[in-house]
Amino acid sequence: MHDVSETTIHRHAQIISRLMKRISITLLACFFLLSDSAYAGDDKTNLPQWEAGLAIGAASLPQYMGSDERYVFAAPLPYFVYRGDRVKMDRGGLRAAIFDMEQLSLDVSLGAGLPVRNSNRARAGMPTLNFNLQAGPRLNWHVFDDSGSTLKLRLPVRGILDTSGAFLGWLSEPDIQLRFRPYSDLKIELTSGLLFASKKYHATYYDVAPIYATATRPAYQSKAGLHSVSASAKLVYQYSDTITLFSVARYRNLSPGSIRNSPLVKDRNYLSFAAGIAWSLYQSESLSRISEDD
Repeated sequence: MHDVSETTIHRHAQIISRLMKRISITLLACFFLLSDSAYAGDDKTNLPQWEAGLAIGAASLPQYMGSDERYVFAAPLPYFVYRGDRVKMDRGGLRAAIFDMEQLSLDVSLGAGLPVRNSNRARAGMPTLNFNLQAGPRLNWHVFDDSGSTLKLRLPVRGILDTSGAFLGWLSEPDIQLRFRPYSDLKIELTSGLLFASKKYHATYYDVAPIYATATRPAYQSKAGLHSVSASAKLVYQYSDTITLFSVARYRNLSPGSIRNSPLVKDRNYLSFAAGIAWSLYQSESLSRISEDD
């Protein structure tokens, strides 16, 4: 009876572990789509004060930045949009005007990191990495904004906490974003930036303690500083009043980064893709004359 109980407990633990992995991947898909989906309504037009809907998309990205193994997944994502006079909540996060200046705004920047199992070839025999959540403020400076295009400088700072409650440090990714509309129903975003991270964050992903060193994986200790440079492109097409199509591609190069020589960096070229559709199911009758790009 004792052996049967232990076997049952072990089997249940495996089931729970697989379930948590699927939930983690789905959550990351949600964050990936949350940060990269957008509404393409006309600037300065009357939009519903609130709306709720569903985004469905698929994505492919490395298991961690520098990995040569990938995750591919698809997931649905419910969303809610609120357009207030000073505060907005949408698929890009929370936004609030500060200092009563139209050129300056404050966001909540969100992110996430997938769990990385020791089945990853580069990390074989090393501890697994838990799913993590990233959150912090982001300051935006609207350099210029007209009816056809906008240029922003953005400065986010995010703290990182994994599902075990461990603090993994911080990262910051200042970037410049150009957004323009070649047609009224098509929006294009081009973004370029730098990623900086703390020593603790780099150590989590790129350190190799002597106990885990092998003939092909020497011991390594990282330091704080530049992680990588990146560029991304996003297309958003407003098919109808309720249906939006979107796609995004992001490239990141780890060669200039301080962790480029880590034996866990197997590919210095990071490339990710996502595409999907957003369907607005419910909209308020009351309108708000605030552009989605504000």
